[in-house]
Amino acid sequence: MAIFLSFRRVALTLFCLLSLIAKADDNKVNDNILLTIEVSYIELHSGPAVGYPVIYVIEKGEQVEVLLKRTRWLKIKDKRGNIGWLSQNELLGLSHQGKAIAQQNYSEEDFFQRDVEAGIMYGDFEGSNFYNLSLGYAFTDVFSSEILAGKALGNIANSDIYEAMLISQLLPEYFVIPYVGIGAGIINTKPHSILADAKNRQNTLISAAVGLKYHLARNFLLRAEYKYSLVLTDRNENEEIKVWKLGFSIFF
Repeated sequence: MAIFLSFRRVALTLFCLLSLIAKADDNKVNDNILLTIEVSYIELHSGPAVGYPVIYVIEKGEQVEVLLKRTRWLKIKDKRGNIGWLSQNELLGLSHQGKAIAQQNYSEEDFFQRDVEAGIMYGDFEGSNFYNLSLGYAFTDVFSSEILAGKALGNIANSDIYEAMLISQLLPEYFVIPYVGIGAGIINTKPHSILADAKNRQNTLISAAVGLKYHLARNFLLRAEYKYSLVLTDRNENEEIKVWKLGFSIFF
């Protein structure tokens, strides 16, 4: 119980830290940037994501003004005063001052402003081989969420882990990005023994993680992480799990 209370205090502290350092990611455009539609039409969404509905369609030849930038989306206003959001992926269909907007390679700025990140990692799970898949979504350049699925292959038992994490990049302006995270999930453990008392178990776990991300090139990242998890069991003592892992991810 003492371990659980201690971990709970750590988790609450981390959560408060994440909340304090989360910041708005709207980048206002100081100068009026006018873009010309060079394709048949473009569609403006009601918000900065593909899940938002299309609210306006602007036809070829019209000009639009860029108001601000949020992650990989631009807030646009047309000549009628209609305002909506345009993905940066659509910029190839526009021009600026008579010049076509060229396709840009991924850069460090794209890393800071990424929307989606998917990765695979390998590591050590209390002496067992551990494989991990992850999918994350960035709300800002600092604050993101992540879902993970992992499998530990050991001599005594195999374990499947499913978690949801809240992640914060503490110093997003640095070339090497440190981050912290807290989360919760479930762990399914299947012992190899055929003894009667060797039963499959499913338990809840809560976790705290620290790690580093390094932008290798284009949209590829190198990632290293240490995670401490507390497995909540129905026995007298809870179990502690320490995981080290290293891997790669790509962002979109």
